[in-house]
Amino acid sequence: MEGQYSTIHPKVHTHVMLTQMNVKQGLLAFGEKGNEAILKELRQLHDKKALMPLKKANMTHDERKNALRYLMFLKEKQDRTVKALRCADGRPQRQYTSKEEVSSRTVSLEAMVLSCAIEVKENRY
Repeated sequence: MEGQYSTIHPKVHTHVMLTQMNVKQGLLAFGEKGNEAILKELRQLHDKKALMPLKKANMTHDERKNALRYLMFLKEKQDRTVKALRCADGRPQRQYTSKEEVSSRTVSLEAMVLSCAIEVKENRY
């Protein structure tokens, strides 16, 4: 059984790496479908007011220096639709922010069990 996973494992990673592209590569490969996926993702950020735009001229030197880059990738899903994936590049943040300030908390077992009990009581899935 162990040999079975060792032959499958590299293929899975190769598939993931080859299907996710940066925006420039994705637009060349997917054309209008890629452009629509990017617009959909950016519209979602705008509608949810997740990011507030700032003019570079109104930012201090330190604010510009500490601003995080925004990364976006395009991926073709199994059903042939194109999905835009986004994230902030937090690597530069490590220089001036402690790990405790930026890491996500792990849910406690008690909180998870309580949440599950409430969902069962309310007939939620």
